[in-house]
Amino acid sequence: MIQREQAEIVTVVACPPPDAEGPLGNPFIDDVVRMLMPRQSARHRVIRAASVLDVDIGLDQIMRAPFQGRVRLQIIGHSVSGILSLGNFWLPEATQLENACRYPFYALDTTPAALGLLAKYVGKISEVLLVGCNIGSASSFGYAVNGRTLTYTLAELFQCTVRGADDIVGADEFDQHGWYAPAQHSRRPKGWRWVEDMPPTWIDPGTDSVRYHRARTVISFEVQAITGTALPVPGFSDPITLDPPIQLACRQFDGPQPPSALAEVSLDTDQGPAQLLCGGRFLRVADTYYVVEKQPQLSALLTAKLWKAPAPEPSAASAVDRPAPDARSSTYYRR
Repeated sequence: MIQREQAEIVTVVACPPPDAEGPLGNPFIDDVVRMLMPRQSARHRVIRAASVLDVDIGLDQIMRAPFQGRVRLQIIGHSVSGILSLGNFWLPEATQLENACRYPFYALDTTPAALGLLAKYVGKISEVLLVGCNIGSASSFGYAVNGRTLTYTLAELFQCTVRGADDIVGADEFDQHGWYAPAQHSRRPKGWRWVEDMPPTWIDPGTDSVRYHRARTVISFEVQAITGTALPVPGFSDPITLDPPIQLACRQFDGPQPPSALAEVSLDTDQGPAQLLCGGRFLRVADTYYVVEKQPQLSALLTAKLWKAPAPEPSAASAVDRPAPDARSSTYYRR
């Protein structure tokens, strides 16, 4: 390989594992692949990966000697905050948690053994961009790992800038080179810039996308139970009844529909089943999306219910004066 033919960008796109069964197509992933293929070149390599091991193999083939220099790396898949699903998305729900955390690692998170497969690329990568709905979000409903944790860990591992998408990702949000470029009113990717001999520094160029799409009418939903979660909550099986129910204030979302976002938390409401998406910024009821009004106690209450931790006592100006806490949705460990 001569110098001018070396890759400058490497894009990894999730794919099903070899032994996956059932429907293997996925609109978001399929559309991304169709968009990227015409933009692939000697300078932009596109590889498919069902596991972190596949990522390692693909990078090794591209960056083995006589390769010199560094590449920009983006990894695309479905996600929730802090967990980027590769082949795990296509595996049965009952096995997703165990397969994500053991060799060959069908998801990218902070599992040390999985990251050990990628440690050899220190100094060969100039930038990492994780592209999946809310993969870089700071919200996690009480799970020990969120998007800030994952991007910080990878910044320390690769010793370079690492960012993650902090909004719903669409297959049309890539520039002419095939690099993720969110739409004008979408939140910017967030993450960490690695600095030698100092802790990484936080990068937050985000914008509040939903302020441009809020209807005037406030719609109230009574959340009666938690019926499912994409988070790896140990032993979650039966619905959790909320007594008393939560009153959730929302405004109908007037922007483009975000079908690629996974449901982080599934709920029963007085108006039927619903899902919280994107760190609780959106509520989906049937095919209609709503923007959730900021309600800090909702996140605290859902965290307490999911992880069995005591919820903080409400303040004097709490639920009496305002609708309750805040929630979200996505499907990674779909239980």
